[in-house]
Amino acid sequence: MTEPSILQAVAEATRLREGPEGVAAILRAVYRAGSLRLQDAAREARLPMPVASAIRRELEKAGLLERKQGLALSPEGRDFVERELGLGSKIDLICPSCAGHGIVIPEKFHALVERLAAIVAQAPAVDVTLDQAPCTPETAMLRALLMLQNGALEGRRVLLLGDDDSVSIAIGLLGQAQGSKDLTRGVVVIDADERRLAFLRHVAEREQIALQTIRHDLRQPLPEALRRSFDVIETDPPYTLDGARLFLTRGCEALASGASGHCFFSFAQWPAQQMLQLQQVFLQLGLAVHTVRPGFNHYAGATVLGNVGQLIELIAVNPAGADLPAWDGPLYTAEVNPRLRAYVCAECGAEIVLGRNGAPDTVEALKAQGCGACGGRVFRRQATRP
Repeated sequence: MTEPSILQAVAEATRLREGPEGVAAILRAVYRAGSLRLQDAAREARLPMPVASAIRRELEKAGLLERKQGLALSPEGRDFVERELGLGSKIDLICPSCAGHGIVIPEKFHALVERLAAIVAQAPAVDVTLDQAPCTPETAMLRALLMLQNGALEGRRVLLLGDDDSVSIAIGLLGQAQGSKDLTRGVVVIDADERRLAFLRHVAEREQIALQTIRHDLRQPLPEALRRSFDVIETDPPYTLDGARLFLTRGCEALASGASGHCFFSFAQWPAQQMLQLQQVFLQLGLAVHTVRPGFNHYAGATVLGNVGQLIELIAVNPAGADLPAWDGPLYTAEVNPRLRAYVCAECGAEIVLGRNGAPDTVEALKAQGCGACGGRVFRRQATRP
């Protein structure tokens, strides 16, 4: 195998949508860092963790990568990237304070993050069937600060489409720190998960935060009271194209005529081919991309994403057209990309396929229930099945 073909071979072995360039991105990240964790390499290359892990295994087989306190290039790997990829620069140009996000949490607000962390520690368990994956308290506060900085809070009517991230609480705490009971002209959270809404209501009452919650599945048309009633929307929808389209459409339907049209949209860092499809959704809805902030969002437990996602600031330019009727198609990841998810009990080796033969639908529920054969609660994921 000629050395340049290694990238192609690894891309084919891992079915990498980005092709050889995605493999090169992993090598480039490791070369510049000297040594780094797999999740950091995935973040730098903007690849999902399982994909980065598969690439790592293939590069180790090819003798280009080795493990030394993380990922490191072997002597052969270093020679390869310098000779075949032309790499040589190790200059890190990313701002060390904001990590390239363009915004930081001021020191005077660090106590707010600690307070928010204590609050969200009491939040209900995530429901993975709804693609819930809460962001970190730091990210929630960064989102609130970004909205404040960009004129999307003070005097604005704000709608959050889903809020397992507790951004509404961050907004309330930020207002209190600014000496205001409510920075906005009203914050409304709409969510299909009553557990999450009950938690937000309880916190808002205890912390004296002005907040309204509405239980509603966005697959159904918006309640009349929410249509054309808001200046700003914030959402972190299911990471599927249909999920993005549905949540953004409902958001556009909620924006009032003549409103600021701000939309703070958090999403996965998809490869270019998928991003093109996402941008076509923006155009169809009359949404202009204002700023893209890669790596802005950090999550706890979203290992498939490398615990990192982007935040895209959108502006609604064209007035909303006809409202979307009820949505009855697939929406969440497991619906759009259904796969058999098999696990093996670490104690007895029994194989369990989630959702089959009486097994729970999620690995969290499986761990709580235990292995039906021996009661063990430690499971290893099997290879993904079509």
